[in-house]
Amino acid sequence: MMMTSGEAVKYKSSLHAFSQILKSEGPISHFIGAGGANILRAVAVAGVLAGYDKLQMIVFGKKYGCGAA
Repeated sequence: MMMTSGEAVKYKSSLHAFSQILKSEGPISHFIGAGGANILRAVAVAGVLAGYDKLQMIVFGKKYGCGAA
């Protein structure tokens, strides 16, 4: 169920909404609110994954996991 707050429905589908926002506000408008904490979180997760792989190389001498070369 979609909530419209008493206004007329503006978009027909999510693709229509995406294209209309892209036309009226530009491509950067889709990324507003995606900065700050999310970027820090992504960097921290990348560090954890890289550190885990490095630990496997130190402890076991090879990297275990799905698709490891």
